[in-house]
Amino acid sequence: MPKQDTSSERFMGYVELAALDRPFVSKAEERRLLEQGISQFGLDPTEARGIVLYAAQQNGIRLEREVDGRMVPILDRFGGKRKKLGKKKFREAAALYNELAGGVLSEEEARLYVKQVMEQNKFRPKRSMLMSRRWYDKIGKEKKPTSILAALPFRTV
Repeated sequence: MPKQDTSSERFMGYVELAALDRPFVSKAEERRLLEQGISQFGLDPTEARGIVLYAAQQNGIRLEREVDGRMVPILDRFGGKRKKLGKKKFREAAALYNELAGGVLSEEEARLYVKQVMEQNKFRPKRSMLMSRRWYDKIGKEKKPTSILAALPFRTV
């Protein structure tokens, strides 16, 4: 007689499948997985969280929450007592973040994640020689199209 899959085993397979194409799971994606574990598979929150953590560890999947936690001591070291990071140290932190995330993030994504960690932990950017924080403020802002034609939708005539 074949053994029947339990809902927790099915959920573990679902988590592994969801993270197949990208070995880095954002907080939003992790939250979505937990919600599905609770609603679709009928698991309690702690069981769903445990399965997500176990599947991540077994399959080499990095969770944003864990990478963020590992970045705080690095930022502490880079920022010193005043908790201020210069542009050069910020770029180093972004490269380390991407490395901790498995190297799957773009440079812009890594910078955005580091900026979020900085803001959550009360770090500030150092001003450049021109007394500007523009380099930091530009992170996460959408780039405007260079051409007016690029902004127009394609139409068939």
